[in-house]
Amino acid sequence: MKNQFGTLFQKYQEGQLSLKEEFLLARMISDPSNTEVDRYIKNDFQEELKNPVSEKKEMQHILHAIHHRLNLRQSEKRKSKVLRIYQWTSRIAAILFVPFFIISIYLFMNQHIKQEQATRLQIIAPESSRVSFELPDGTKGILNGGSVLDYSSAFTENRHVKLSGEAYFDVAHDMKHLFTIDANNDKIQVVGTRFTLAAWPDDHQTELVLEEGKVMFHTGRKTYAVLPGQRIVEKNGNPELSEVETWKYTGWKDGRLIFRNDSMEELARRISHWYNVDIEFDKSSLKNYTFRGVFEDDPLEEVLRLLKITSPIDYKIEDRHINEDGSFSPQKVIITKK
Repeated sequence: MKNQFGTLFQKYQEGQLSLKEEFLLARMISDPSNTEVDRYIKNDFQEELKNPVSEKKEMQHILHAIHHRLNLRQSEKRKSKVLRIYQWTSRIAAILFVPFFIISIYLFMNQHIKQEQATRLQIIAPESSRVSFELPDGTKGILNGGSVLDYSSAFTENRHVKLSGEAYFDVAHDMKHLFTIDANNDKIQVVGTRFTLAAWPDDHQTELVLEEGKVMFHTGRKTYAVLPGQRIVEKNGNPELSEVETWKYTGWKDGRLIFRNDSMEELARRISHWYNVDIEFDKSSLKNYTFRGVFEDDPLEEVLRLLKITSPIDYKIEDRHINEDGSFSPQKVIITKK
């Protein structure tokens, strides 16, 4: 303490104190119980008096320190009970404020660091496959082939994912943290529930079928509450809500492709995603036909053959070709009326 005060006091005399050192020196001088400071000032003052040229020196720094300490001691004697209580509460407030301030800074910096360190993670299902997944909060699900699920490494603090493709979700229940899915231009929010969601970018539509629980479906400025056994399809900003048999729309997670009086447009859309093929058909001649059938992990040609037997259609499969960028195009299926 003595050496530290002497060093600081010397720097004060020379006008070389930093702001931090000024605060430290002020605390030392202001502490009436610090006898080392008293002795140092007294000795320094006596040294100045012994010095034959001391009268030419500036004594203001010593007088200032002595005057400061005398005022402090005199003030201590005049303190009333009220002032002592005030001082006591002020010190408690200061004691409480310091850790609070430090914790606040730590939380702010820690949050900032977490945000910087948080990375985007992806779960990808290769074409013609199904991939099971489990998120950090316990949410489980299945991704259909060609789908991508995007989420943050800080997922437990913000249950927010983005889906491109099709997935089945069994969302872990958490009342305090909503589970939010970005799907195309729509947003789905749930607490804990089971549903299948399709949001293929090329379709320009979002389809949700709810098995259990409740889902809030946000599209544009409108919000729809979807209940078990209901299907909502949003396309071009026009959502449609209907009652359905959910097993027909969730069968894909078990490897079953199910059609029940579906149009050629719906059949083509689902086969296209299931087998990663392009389907071309004459909408004018086939728009009024509907199709039925259940296919379980059957090859594409087998599905088309069975559809040809039960419906007035014919088909042709064109092989892949090499694109300009060196990649291979998907197979093309051309469906025509018999």
